[in-house]
Amino acid sequence: MTQKNLILNGDFSTGDFQHWIASNYDTPMSVILHNSNYAVRMVGGRNQGQNLATERFRTEPGEFTLSFDVQAPDAVPLQDTKDRRFHISDHDKLSNPLLHAFVIYTLWLENPTTGESEVWYQLKYVDPTKQTLTFKGTVPPGFERVDIYLAIPSDPFGNKGHYIIDNFWFWVL
Repeated sequence: MTQKNLILNGDFSTGDFQHWIASNYDTPMSVILHNSNYAVRMVGGRNQGQNLATERFRTEPGEFTLSFDVQAPDAVPLQDTKDRRFHISDHDKLSNPLLHAFVIYTLWLENPTTGESEVWYQLKYVDPTKQTLTFKGTVPPGFERVDIYLAIPSDPFGNKGHYIIDNFWFWVL
């Protein structure tokens, strides 16, 4: 059974930000041709990160899946040196701690009748290899509106490089 993607232009096939809200602040953000497909190229500025959000869309109650592809192809690990030590929580729990490269995504559901909201928030580390991030949950009865926000951090050390993001999917079973 094929699921319908409820995110319009989730693969950026229009070649632009149609049906998206891009907040790039002081650093360019664009839709580019990457490996024969369109994708978003995001770069955190020295002082500010960047945000990308779907236009609000409608959904139905049921179990949902949100997924998207992300990578930070030029990210380099933070390295301790003679003059600089990095103290990062959970550094020892990851085999390849590119802890400086991460995305934050928020899924916001709203019940238009009651004004109630359900919010899911995730922070995920990103490395140079393309990975698909997947999140599952349940849309409660009465909740019809969805907003999805993605953010990348600022890059004051200049070691994150750019992010490539593509293939946003949201479907309900």
